[in-house]
Amino acid sequence: MVITSLFPYDPQLCFEHFSIQMASGAISESTPHEKGVIEHVVVIDGQLDLCVDGEWQTLNCGEGVRFAADVTHIYRNGGEQTVHFHSLIHYPRS
Repeated sequence: MVITSLFPYDPQLCFEHFSIQMASGAISESTPHEKGVIEHVVVIDGQLDLCVDGEWQTLNCGEGVRFAADVTHIYRNGGEQTVHFHSLIHYPRS
């Protein structure tokens, strides 16, 4: 998995933005973020399987989802090609 920071965490705007590439067959489990964190995932190329709090869904190129990220979430590339997606993580204000 290759993670590139597009926009590092900004304390004024309370978000960070990543470009992520996963090889075919790769799986990454993310531990829950703090309460109130919202994650936005958009697939740029390929197909991504995403599990949020035990529920799987498949996102194709051009599709996106927003979810409360204070639960376990898993990214999986079950396709034959590398998947490229963006993840924008929005944190609550303190």
